Amino acid sequence: MTELIEKKQLNNIATWMIPIKQTNLPSVLQGVFFMDGNPLPDTCITMYNLEWDTQNRTLVLPIFAPLQWTFHNSIAGWILLRSVQLSKATYKIQFEDETLQEAQVIPVFLGIPISRAIVSLTMSQDKNSLNGDIWHRKNVWFGGLSRVGEYTLRKVVDKDGRYTPAFNDMLTRVKNECLVIVPHSN
Repeated sequence: MTELIEKKQLNNIATWMIPIKQTNLPSVLQGVFFMDGNPLPDTCITMYNLEWDTQNRTLVLPIFAPLQWTFHNSIAGWILLRSVQLSKATYKIQFEDETLQEAQVIPVFLGIPISRAIVSLTMSQDKNSLNGDIWHRKNVWFGGLSRVGEYTLRKVVDKDGRYTPAFNDMLTRVKNECLVIVPHSN
């Protein structure tokens, strides 16, 4: 199987960024999330189609996998998408405990995990959000010298495929057309 890059519309993301295989992903992580405030040229992610390691409370999220991530339809978006594919960029998300409210996010490039001395990425569920609708992504670079690239994950499609109140807000702040890696069988 090879992959293609297609232009898609965010205003109907619930019809194409969907589970394509059954997994044991916890419901709090199901749905589609908008990376609100992300300075990079990417917009939405999903954790669908990924195997949840119940014993270790971990999830491996390959950014380059089909239907996992959306990128801006721009030169910068194309560059990021191709860089992600070439580097096999992946996030290993390790939750602290069974409440699944706090996690360490470990970036992995070409199979090599990036040291926390270089960048420490975390993901924390907002204490006031329902069902994991809001998560704060924090980045501490080089032991605290910089906090560049922080943003908020907002669930825009819930686990049942329904748009959340954050969906319309997202559409007013981003371009509708995006790029996405899709599967293609020969």
